[in-house]
Amino acid sequence: MKKVLFVEFSIWERLTPLVSGYLQAYAETDPELCREYSYEQYTTTVKTSAGTIIQDLIGAAADIYAFSCYVWNMRLVRSVHAALRHALPRAEIILGGPQVMRQAGSYLDLTDERTVICNGEGEVTFARYLGALSAGTRNLELVDGLSFYRDGELITTPAQSRLGSLDDIPSPFLTGVFDARCSMSVIETNRGCPYHCGFCFWGAATNDRVYRFDQQRVCDEIEWMAKNDIRFLFIADANWGMLSRDVEISQHIADCSRTYGLPRELYFCSAKNKPHAVAKITGIFHEAGLLASHPVSMQTLEPQSLELISRSNIKLSAYSAIQKDLRGKQINSYVELIWPLPGESLTSYRRGIGTLCENDAQAIIVYSHLLLNNTPIYHNSEKHGIVTRPAGGDVGEARIVIATKEVPEADFAQGMRFFYAVHALHNTRSLRTVARHLVKNSGMRYEDVFAAFAEFVRGLPADDPITAYVERSIGEADYYDLYNYGLFLHGILHEHRRLFSRHIGRFAESRDWYGNTVRALLEVDMINWPYVYSNTPLDLHADDFQTVQLLACDERSYVVKIPAAYIPQLTDAVHVQEIPPNGVFRVDHKRRQRPFMEAQSPDHNSAYCHGMIEKIENIMPVWRPA
Repeated sequence: MKKVLFVEFSIWERLTPLVSGYLQAYAETDPELCREYSYEQYTTTVKTSAGTIIQDLIGAAADIYAFSCYVWNMRLVRSVHAALRHALPRAEIILGGPQVMRQAGSYLDLTDERTVICNGEGEVTFARYLGALSAGTRNLELVDGLSFYRDGELITTPAQSRLGSLDDIPSPFLTGVFDARCSMSVIETNRGCPYHCGFCFWGAATNDRVYRFDQQRVCDEIEWMAKNDIRFLFIADANWGMLSRDVEISQHIADCSRTYGLPRELYFCSAKNKPHAVAKITGIFHEAGLLASHPVSMQTLEPQSLELISRSNIKLSAYSAIQKDLRGKQINSYVELIWPLPGESLTSYRRGIGTLCENDAQAIIVYSHLLLNNTPIYHNSEKHGIVTRPAGGDVGEARIVIATKEVPEADFAQGMRFFYAVHALHNTRSLRTVARHLVKNSGMRYEDVFAAFAEFVRGLPADDPITAYVERSIGEADYYDLYNYGLFLHGILHEHRRLFSRHIGRFAESRDWYGNTVRALLEVDMINWPYVYSNTPLDLHADDFQTVQLLACDERSYVVKIPAAYIPQLTDAVHVQEIPPNGVFRVDHKRRQRPFMEAQSPDHNSAYCHGMIEKIENIMPVWRPA
């Protein structure tokens, strides 16, 4: 019996290898393949050394190695594949996944006839590939959906039709393919995407059509996960909330969490044009304690860019209404953007973020634009003036867009500095009261404040830890790393908190809009500035204030007196439970923070800080009468 080894390199530890599970479960529906093959899974994270992986895979002595290939692991796959091919020249290797499909010219070697690429959905193609190998003839020309070399010629067979009935794939959860050794899981309830967003491969890969797994099967899988120690659930559907049944399935997840205590947390990609359904789903998860923040994927607000990337967004009026509804239910939200997209300029990008702030966006996260293989933008790179740089080190094979027809490289860097300023000021509420006052009373725009602060930070000494972090992140493309933004927050809210507070004060004092009112409101912001950890020492003292009076300070709260003249600005920017007649407030910073633990890794601290900012209201202090 020949051995098939499925190989998956994930970003996360202890994650169910869903792709491998589907491939194995489908192959096992064929009795002949069951007689011919045994199956094993090798899963590890991209942080495992290549040497260890190579040793493990060679030691497994499999006959067939099946790799799942993505932008975040492809360079690691390349190095492991090369070592395997050298050590096991007779082994069969198949590469599949969005990074390699329809990219045979980049990933196949004409001298290597035993490595093939799967183009498209994998279950049927993989099973027929195994069948062709078991016949002994290696007649791969008869298997649709493959690319390979034969006698120096690159052969690509006709495309394999998509599975019209996803339930032809047995559930790897319910049929015993997966055991209970994982704590994180991915689940698909459907496949496909009706949109063709230029930066995304999803719609281009699935020809619009959305196919569904049976709802009862999905619910049974969720219950299996809840019973088998799955703590974190990632819903892999492209548009969660698009189908009416998504609300029912969300309720089932919440019910399982209440019954079994698991899962405890989840993430989903929200439907683009179903804001009310997604808000309802967020409410269900929030009530069950599973989700504390509502994601809104807008990507850009620039009309020209939206047209170029074939995307329609939620209207700002609907967004504002949903924000108001979420605030009433005490549910956090955050907006996701991509920089830079074709059609976007530095000016429109800044203006869009300013507009979001005017519409009370609680948090804004800007992701770098990865040029993914096979996407519409990829196919029109020259037309859009796309310039990229590599990222991912020895593990990933990312290409980050650093220029477009509308955005030269210098503007791209400015846009990144601008976001770090937004991250520091808006997302952490560092200058919230001052900024709202300036926008409402001085004709300023939010984007003007952020741009000025970005330039201020850039002008600090090069060895300043805040400036150095931002410039290093931009110069070395560290912002590609999932943990970069969280480590930045760890620095300004904990490690370099006092230093950053001084930077904010000096920045304000250097502006022509600085005066007595701004000074008083800056002191309000100092009091209101959150602590991301529960054990970061409170660091304000009476001599930090000129207008606000700091009357007392205990372990996690301040008692302050706010002059009556500034109460309106306070209540406009800060959630105040009740206004005391004497203006004396207790500002309680003990919310839902966890303590900082030195033994934890930087990645752990980063993930925690980033997660807390996505649900910023969970750590904002409560103002009440003292």
